[in-house]
Amino acid sequence: MNTEKTIFYYERSRKQQAKVLAFNMIFLPLVMWLFLQLIPETAAVYADVLMYTQYILLTGEVLLLALLVWFITHPATFYIRLTDSEFSSFHPNFKSWSFSVDPHDIVAIEQSTDQGAHASYISVKMADGRCFLLSPNFGYNRKKLYEALRLVNPHIKTPTYRWLFSRKAGL
Repeated sequence: MNTEKTIFYYERSRKQQAKVLAFNMIFLPLVMWLFLQLIPETAAVYADVLMYTQYILLTGEVLLLALLVWFITHPATFYIRLTDSEFSSFHPNFKSWSFSVDPHDIVAIEQSTDQGAHASYISVKMADGRCFLLSPNFGYNRKKLYEALRLVNPHIKTPTYRWLFSRKAGL
């Protein structure tokens, strides 16, 4: 049994994501109603806007419901875990965001944005030249993660500004 102390841990389950989707399903009709309030009922296009708004609302609700059902019926959890001997990440959908490394072998953490792909990346650079990607799509506290990584390995270079992603032409 591994009794090593966990220094940083974050997890997000699909069940938690399903709760957010349920809230959005409740909130979407209100947003659409507020949108309709911007258009005077006397406007010539009001009937058309009302019709399209209803189609958008119905389609949005059906898609959110389908995704909610999928999240509930396909349980999985994203996590990031850091101990003195292991830095690991598991993403249930993207294997490129799943890895396990020794934090003492990490040289740098770099944040960048690929302008062509319109995507943000968090790269974990290793001493042997390997590079792993850390998912930027979850609400984990990057400041606490970077502080914890520097606690384990003071030689790791981390971004000065955790909210700033430098621009790169391509990765």
